[in-house]
Amino acid sequence: MGLTAESRADPVHTDLVVVTLTGEVDVATAGRLRDHLAALIARGARHLVLDFTGVAFIDSSGLSVVAGIHRLLCSAEHTGSGEDGRAPGTLALAGVNVRIREVLRTTGFTRFVPIYSAVEPAVAVHRTTVPPTGS
Repeated sequence: MGLTAESRADPVHTDLVVVTLTGEVDVATAGRLRDHLAALIARGARHLVLDFTGVAFIDSSGLSVVAGIHRLLCSAEHTGSGEDGRAPGTLALAGVNVRIREVLRTTGFTRFVPIYSAVEPAVAVHRTTVPPTGS
C-alpha cells in the first residue's frame, strides 16, 4: 500500500500546517513523506500536526522521518531563535491508532512528540499557545 499526504495551512496561524496521511509509512514511502514535510518547512511551516487517522502501519523508516522532522523544527538553524527570538517549531501527531501509539510509546517518541486523540485538540493547543502569524 502507498501513502498519500494532503496539507492545509491554518487560516489564522499560517505557519501551522495539518498534514493528513493515508496509507503506510514504511521504507517504500518514508522518503516521499520526508521530502513533502521538508518542503512545507522550507516554505515557512513552523508547526506541523500529522493526522495519522488513516495510517495503518509505521516502520523504523517512518519513525526516522518523524524524529528527523522533529529535530529540524526544533533546531536553532531552522527557527532563527538565535537571531530574531522566534521560538522553536513544533510537531504533534493526531488520531494515532492503538498499535502505532504503542510503537511510539515503546520507542520513546511520546517523550518528545505529543499525541492527540484528533486533529482539533492539537490545533486548539497550538492556537492558544502561539500568537497568530504576523503578530
